[in-house]
Amino acid sequence: MRCAVIACLLLLSACEPSSIGPAESPTLPQDWSIREAAGLRIAVPTAWLGPEVLPAHDSTGGPIWVVFKDRSGMETLTVMTWREETASALAQRQFDSERPQGDLQNVTLREGNRTRAVVAVTAHAGWYDANGSGSYECRHLFVQVAPTLVADVIACGAHVRGASTPAPDLLRTQDQAALRLGVAGGRP
Repeated sequence: MRCAVIACLLLLSACEPSSIGPAESPTLPQDWSIREAAGLRIAVPTAWLGPEVLPAHDSTGGPIWVVFKDRSGMETLTVMTWREETASALAQRQFDSERPQGDLQNVTLREGNRTRAVVAVTAHAGWYDANGSGSYECRHLFVQVAPTLVADVIACGAHVRGASTPAPDLLRTQDQAALRLGVAGGRP
């Protein structure tokens, strides 16, 4: 009888909402926190500033930009949201319109027992101002967050004179953020 009661209590507690808050989730990396913006739940390093939400600029409602910056104010990770899309169709369309390097890649992000399929695209962008110019590479991870919601998680190289690529630690952070991305109000 005692085993049956314990088993029932365990099953009951597994079905109830957890008392662990999203910021305290055991699956969240140390020194990370949950931020919500543009209908998304985004896990990022706690030290990052943001999110800064930049609304769509065209009449179609286009993407909403969610920008995170490091303590120095440099942009670190950008998330763009798209409605009524699929990750693969959006990635293909972006690939056809950007200056890509390589091919579209179907990638499975993994950490422990957690996995997520994404579509990766590497593209190039440029900058210029009164002090100089340069080009930088950006890695896009297209994530199907919900049936009609896609997020493009973007990590770019620094804006320096010459050419740059995203730093390896930023790419790891991008992978972790994309793996944990969800609809606002959810759990990591």
